[in-house]
Amino acid sequence: MAGTFFGISIAQSALAAQRRAMDVLGYNIANANDPTYKRQRMVLVEGSVLAASQEASPIGSSAFGTGVGSGDIERVREPLIENRLRMATQSGANWNYRQKTMSQLEATIGEPSDTGLQNDLDNFWASWQKVATSPESIPIRSALLEDTSALCQRMNYTYMQMGDMIKDLNLAAIDRVKQVNLMANEIGSLNNEIGALSSGAMPVNDLLNRRDALVQELSKQVAINQHGEGKDSFIISIGGSVLVQGTKISELKTSPDISGNQQILWVRDSEPIALTGGELKAITDIRDTTIPGYLRQMDEMASQLVKTVNEQNRAGVGLNGMAGGDFFEDFPTGTTAANISLHFDGNPPNPMNPGVVGHPERIAASIADDPTTLTINESGVGSGGNAQLIASLKDKPTSTGFTINQIFRALIGDIGGSAATASTQAKAAELSVEQFVTQQQAVSGVSLDEEMTNMIKFQQAYNSAAKVLTAMDEMLQALVNIS
Repeated sequence: MAGTFFGISIAQSALAAQRRAMDVLGYNIANANDPTYKRQRMVLVEGSVLAASQEASPIGSSAFGTGVGSGDIERVREPLIENRLRMATQSGANWNYRQKTMSQLEATIGEPSDTGLQNDLDNFWASWQKVATSPESIPIRSALLEDTSALCQRMNYTYMQMGDMIKDLNLAAIDRVKQVNLMANEIGSLNNEIGALSSGAMPVNDLLNRRDALVQELSKQVAINQHGEGKDSFIISIGGSVLVQGTKISELKTSPDISGNQQILWVRDSEPIALTGGELKAITDIRDTTIPGYLRQMDEMASQLVKTVNEQNRAGVGLNGMAGGDFFEDFPTGTTAANISLHFDGNPPNPMNPGVVGHPERIAASIADDPTTLTINESGVGSGGNAQLIASLKDKPTSTGFTINQIFRALIGDIGGSAATASTQAKAAELSVEQFVTQQQAVSGVSLDEEMTNMIKFQQAYNSAAKVLTAMDEMLQALVNIS
């Protein structure tokens, strides 16, 4: 049966429980501005029933509990919302990185603007038209060479800039892999500490919060799946392969392929990882597919420009009465946007194919039926018929079925379309992330209003328990005096 001090013991347990609840509440308030913190609450449990605590009463015997106990301190969270937030985060990180990179590509191509590559191409065609109008003018021919050189240099520079972006993306891939390995190892260390401590305690909850924050950050770098909560049952996988299982870590590495791009592999077997989201997915897609596709379009534009202009220039005759040669340099390995340039004299010069660099009179602006019998007075070399034909190439389809300008506009359209898509998807993903963050904070975030309400509740309960203790003490004193 209940002893003399039974009531005091119950009141004392209530005081201890409410004081501990206030400790947890104070901890919540202290971390109210930490976005990775999940609010905690203490679970109050009824004291065990005294087996011998049965006393006679008008309605029969009754059993008494031993007061209230302080149970585990649990984190308030919703795993489903956290999982959906993680999925939204890895998608958002992917599209944000694509948007940033596509914006850089747009800036590199310089379109639409009045000073971009399209402007240089328009100046090139306009200069040929001017030569056709005034074929005997050396200054106008020199201006054509200058405009052509500017076009070539802009194409060289744009191509180089895109190539440098691939190099930057390779460095970004190496950096992201290092971050993934660092976070995976820290998660493994946290799992070890979590396993060494008892569950339901504040220190364990802090470690769990830190682990959750790392998992969330990890999902920005690479798409992951996470299962389990305990030390050994906690698993993070990438593309179905385990990255973290308890304290065991499978690290990633980078290794260059035949093109020099850094491929992302598992250290354990050098097999490529399956990327489905996160920044690493965006990096590899843009590096391996998007930019190479744009470079091929630029190479096609350069190749068709050189081919068509050179063919027509060879069909004409220069101001010096000599048959025209190549206007652009025709490289044995093929012309690309990286090497397109004006045709220059070799060493020694080739009299059958003289260069135009420094020799504007060699531009074959005129047309003649028999270049072998040309004279300045008889051949009409001062006419601009051939220059007019070259200027008209602007609107003449190439072997691809498109004009040179259309090839370039297609490139601009592809870059602009991809940039617009990335921007739209990034905004949609951002809204999705914000939605799930709001939901998560509604569940796990610290509400100061709610904590202040709980503070009053715990304070009142503590004061009431103190009054019970005082009353029980007075009753005990009365009993002692009677005795």
